[in-house]
Amino acid sequence: MSREPSSQPPSPEIPTASSLLLDRVKAMEPESWSRLAGTFGPVVYRWCRAAGVSSEDAPDIVQNVFASVARGIARFERQRETGSFRAWLATITRSRVRDHFRKESQRAHAIGGTDAWQRLQHQPDLLDSTINTTGVEGLLIRRVLQSVEQEFEAITWQAFWQTTMEEKPAALVAETLALNIASVYQAKSRVLRRLRQRMAELPQ
Repeated sequence: MSREPSSQPPSPEIPTASSLLLDRVKAMEPESWSRLAGTFGPVVYRWCRAAGVSSEDAPDIVQNVFASVARGIARFERQRETGSFRAWLATITRSRVRDHFRKESQRAHAIGGTDAWQRLQHQPDLLDSTINTTGVEGLLIRRVLQSVEQEFEAITWQAFWQTTMEEKPAALVAETLALNIASVYQAKSRVLRRLRQRMAELPQ
């Protein structure tokens, strides 16, 4: 005897830490928005510089990108198969950088700068290769490290940094910092746990 198909709707997807952060950003919670912009701002800046934007103009484009994010975040929904927040951010950045080069090329053409105009005309063709999600993880980790460091006492951070990043023996770190070995391991564990939590909160 065949079983009747279940009439109950599928269970809703359990929210992840990253989706919860985006939900708070959509609600324009200042702390969450500040964390998002503070973490991904350097990524957008690096994309701009890699695309050929000057160091003087890049901050303005970063500001324009996050203004676009603020306007569109309420409509943004992560598509597992077709996109992600980071891909969406890259798309916005490419658009704002194209706008920048378009204005620059028009300005160069207007004042008779033929060589500059031709160079700027071809610059947007390189954006797909310079503005993408490849290789951003390392920069995000550095930003999270800088943020998390502010949450711990200096001696706790040093115990983590020396044992984990500098790979010094716990006994040597304990002697250097005038701690017992158990305290060194505890400090390392606390910071690593916080770092994992912060990285898990970042939208993909």
